[in-house]
Amino acid sequence: KNTPIIKSWIENPIIPAAMRPYLYLSRADKQAGTLLLLWPCVWSVCLAAPMASIPDVVLLSKFAVGAIIMRGAGCTINDIWDRDFDKHVAR
Repeated sequence: KNTPIIKSWIENPIIPAAMRPYLYLSRADKQAGTLLLLWPCVWSVCLAAPMASIPDVVLLSKFAVGAIIMRGAGCTINDIWDRDFDKHVAR
C-alpha cells in the first residue's frame, strides 16, 4: 500500500545514486529534444539508403547515441551559461 511514487525513471533503484544528478542535469528524463535532434538524422539515413533496403542500423545507432550526448551537453552548457539569469525566473 505504501509504495513510493516515482516521478521519473531516474529515481528507479536500478540507477546508481551517484549518476542521478548527472542524468537530471542532462535532462535525460525529458526526451523531446533528443527526438528533435534525432529525427533529421534518421530521415536522412533512410533517404540515403538504397531502394528497397533497410537503412544502416550501425549508422542509425551512432546518430542516436550522438543525439543523446549532444542534447545532454546542450542542456548542461545552457544551465552553466544561464545560472545567473535562472535565479530571477519563477518556476
